[in-house]
Amino acid sequence: MKFKAWLSVSLLAITAMVVAVACQKSAGESIPAGQAKLSVYLLDGPTDYNNVFIDIQGLLVKVDTCERIGDSSRHHDDDDYNDRCEKECELWDTLSIRPGVYDILKFQNGLDTLLASGYIPNGKIERIKFVLGTNNSVVVDSVSYPLILKDNKSYVYVDIKHSDIDSLTNSSWQFFLDFNLGKSITYKNNKYYLRPYLKFFGAKATGEIEGKVRPVGSHGVVKAYNSTDTAFAFPRWNEGEFKIRGLKPGTYSVFVEGKNGYKDTTIVNVEVKRGRETELGTITLRK
Repeated sequence: MKFKAWLSVSLLAITAMVVAVACQKSAGESIPAGQAKLSVYLLDGPTDYNNVFIDIQGLLVKVDTCERIGDSSRHHDDDDYNDRCEKECELWDTLSIRPGVYDILKFQNGLDTLLASGYIPNGKIERIKFVLGTNNSVVVDSVSYPLILKDNKSYVYVDIKHSDIDSLTNSSWQFFLDFNLGKSITYKNNKYYLRPYLKFFGAKATGEIEGKVRPVGSHGVVKAYNSTDTAFAFPRWNEGEFKIRGLKPGTYSVFVEGKNGYKDTTIVNVEVKRGRETELGTITLRK
C-alpha cells in the first residue's frame, strides 16, 4: 500500500549558552556579565511541496533568571527571597534576528543556516515565541499560493522541557525545533492556511536514522515509526540520501515508498539509541 501524507519538518536548531544562577550575577570570559549567548539555526524541511516560503520576523525567549537548568525547584528557606524571585525572575528577551523569507526546503538532511543570535539574561529558558510576517507562500506543482495566517495569528509559543535540553558545557545548551507541516498547513476552499505547529527535542535525548535509497528515481517518502513516535524524510533525488532526526530511543520500522514502478519496502527492528546515529546503509528497491 502506498503511503501518502503531509510530512513533518525540522525547522530550527537552537543553541543556547545559558549560565544558570538564582538571583545572582555570573561571570564569563566571552559573555557579558549577567547575560548568556543564544544562537538559532534554520534546518531540515522534508516535504512533497516544491517550496515552502516562511516569513520569519522575530524570536523571543522567556527566561527564569532565578532558576537554572537542572534545578528541580526554586525553593529557598527565605520567604522574602522567594517572593522577590517570583515577581522579578521571568523575563522576555528579543534575539537579534535576520528577518526575511526562508525557503525551508533548502535546509534538508543536515544542512542549516544561522537564523538569529544574541545575548539573553542568565537563567533557565522556559518558552520561545516564534513570530511570523505575512509574506508566506507554498509552491505546489510549480504554482505558487499564498499561505494565509490562520485566525490572523502571527506567532506561536513553544514550551521547553528541560530534561530534553542538550548540555554542551556548564554554560552552553542546545536543542532543536520540529516544524510539522502536516499540522501547520491546511487546504480549504481552494486556499492554503498556515498555523505553525512546533515541538522541540534535544540531540542527546534522541537518535537519528540515516541511509541511502537506490536506484535513482525509485523512491518517495521515508517514514520511521513505532507505537509512540513517527517522523519522515524525503531522500535527495540524485543521491538518494536521507536522515531522520529527533527520534525517541526505541525500536522502529522504516517504510520506504516505491515510485515509478518500484515496490514499497519496510525494514523492521531498527534500533534507535539516545544520542546516536543508526546507519541503514543502501536500501535497494525492486520492481
